[in-house]
Amino acid sequence: MELTCKLGKIEILLPDASTSYFFIDDDLAELFNLETNNEALKLLRKTIREKVEPNIYKRIGFDYESSAVIIRTTNAELILEIALVINEIAKVSLAEQEIGIAKNQILSHKRPKKQKWKVGDICQIPLKNGTYAFGQIVWKSYTHPVCGLFDINKTEIPTLEEIMSNPFISILSLTPNSLDSHRWKVIGNMNVSIQKEDVPRKFNGTDCIGAISFSSGILEDLANAFYGVTPWNVFAEEDYFDQILLPTIKRPSTAKVLSLSERKLYRKERKWE
Repeated sequence: MELTCKLGKIEILLPDASTSYFFIDDDLAELFNLETNNEALKLLRKTIREKVEPNIYKRIGFDYESSAVIIRTTNAELILEIALVINEIAKVSLAEQEIGIAKNQILSHKRPKKQKWKVGDICQIPLKNGTYAFGQIVWKSYTHPVCGLFDINKTEIPTLEEIMSNPFISILSLTPNSLDSHRWKVIGNMNVSIQKEDVPRKFNGTDCIGAISFSSGILEDLANAFYGVTPWNVFAEEDYFDQILLPTIKRPSTAKVLSLSERKLYRKERKWE
């Protein structure tokens, strides 16, 4: 199912299994030729206020950070109107056919059902080079999964027994987004072979001082970096991935470590700095 809709220069993210609203997350400062996204947001809010009724305006959520303006609403027609306003401010010409296609996609979109998952489930994790990593839900922390990443990278889906024969490289308490949305497809269920005591308390879902819960995307990012698909040392903390490995696991030889200049360029190109 298509979960994004392109209209002019704007990509609209459609409601998925984990998210009930439409939203736009884009660098409007660049699009509007302004210095900051704070300025871009002020201009956008002023323009939208002039075009919609106050009771409708209240149904829009606005936020911004240095790299983007974020707009949320549960109303399909309203997100379409916002996207049209953004393109208008940016002086982007839109053909009626393009608007019609986007309108049809947005108004006809049906939010997908969540994937069912439980402790012991093994899932395939798609990597950026077309291969797969594999994880397991080892236990739950309240409603969130605690997932382990196996040390196995394949172009095809192996047997569950082959997956289980490999050690875990990381175990983290995660948000359920990637499981709910079917991005991490459940392929079977096996008994969990690791104990909670074998995982650092701050990562294992224990409710304690210093406990950390991660976005599910972090485990996918780690898998991509672990197998050299993406660079290892590009986060704000260069050793970030080292920190979330299990204590018995060290940085692999497959890790692609960038030089200082390469790292700066990589982060600059992605507007991370």
